[in-house]
Amino acid sequence: MHFFLFFAFLIAVVFVIITFQNPGEISMKFIKWNFSKPFSVMLAVPFVAGTLVGIFLIIPTWWKKVKLARTQKKRIHELESELSSIKEQVEMEPAEPEELPAEPETHEGGRH
Repeated sequence: MHFFLFFAFLIAVVFVIITFQNPGEISMKFIKWNFSKPFSVMLAVPFVAGTLVGIFLIIPTWWKKVKLARTQKKRIHELESELSSIKEQVEMEPAEPEELPAEPETHEGGRH
């Protein structure tokens, strides 16, 4: 996480340096349109557009993970409640010694 914040900060610093070192206007042609804007604007617009596209592509995956985590937390809470109620039931029952089942008698020689 810290690496990504550092990387974003580094990109911002580079952007500011380039902007201040190139204050002039530039012209750009796109199909039939001509643009003449300051260099910083021409650099910032595609950068911001790319960042927004990246964010919008990440949102569905992030939202699925949030919903899954919420569902799992709810299920964990239900299971913990069920476990505690079972523990209470076990503690309330009187402790009785378990009786072993009687072993059947074996008759030797086939006589009764």
